[in-house]
Amino acid sequence: MYFIQAKQAKNDWWRYLVTISIILAVQLIIGAIPLYLIISLKSQHGIYDITEFQKTLNFELLDISQNAGLVILLIPSVLSAIILFILMVKLHGHLPGKIFSSACKFRWNRLWIGIFLWLFLSIIAEFIISRFNPGNYEFHFDAARFIPLVIISLIMIPFQASFEELFFRSYLMQGTGILFRYRLIALLLTSVLFGLMHSVNPEVDEFGFWNSMLFYIGFGILSGLLVIYDNGIELAIGVHAINNIFGCLFVTYESSVLKTAALWKLKTLDIRLMNIGFVIMAIIFLAIVAYIFKWNNWKKIYKPI
Repeated sequence: MYFIQAKQAKNDWWRYLVTISIILAVQLIIGAIPLYLIISLKSQHGIYDITEFQKTLNFELLDISQNAGLVILLIPSVLSAIILFILMVKLHGHLPGKIFSSACKFRWNRLWIGIFLWLFLSIIAEFIISRFNPGNYEFHFDAARFIPLVIISLIMIPFQASFEELFFRSYLMQGTGILFRYRLIALLLTSVLFGLMHSVNPEVDEFGFWNSMLFYIGFGILSGLLVIYDNGIELAIGVHAINNIFGCLFVTYESSVLKTAALWKLKTLDIRLMNIGFVIMAIIFLAIVAYIFKWNNWKKIYKPI
């Protein structure tokens, strides 16, 4: 139903070209202007390692606080979320409610279930992993840095998660679903694109392309499955937002793209163990929400739209 209702909007190829071009411009140029200005100003001093900063995105190398750096990195996504929503309504003719679900409204209960269930699973998984190597966790608490971090994370990260879910699991997945007529093709294409979008993140250099893509593409598949079977993106937004908030506030690691004053910092991250933990969490999450919402038409992913 979520794919079928997209056919009621205006799906001319040029509308997709215009929308994608504008979003790329916002992401890479307009929204990144503060970052470009900072790099330009700092490079004039000659005392900052700009090359290392561009590789790691560690703002402290430029004498900029982690919290300020987080805001700068999230600005493009906040702007993109707002602009993409406007373009989907004004240019493509979507009804605002239908952008989020086939119920023609935003289903807040789905969002909160996604948030609290994924948060619960994340805490359990992190606790179990920490028991095997407790010395790998360094606890830090600096109220002057952590309290602003909480505010920034709770305000800006939901926009960032909403943008990525709107763009990949609503806009592109519906568009490719209409084009290729099969949900499975749309799921795989958008999941791969989602992974490739993150290929410039610092952790990809640290852990290798394929190890990193297993997580990012896997996350895209999980979010896509939630959208397909729940006929909306609210569950996916909830999972995506709390996953990133958890990483910002509670457990981080050196090569993370979002470097923050989280409560715990890992000395080393075992990417393979993280991927295994993610797969287990994803299976459990899918099983629970399938039971809650009584999903029983599992074969529809293979059927034509």
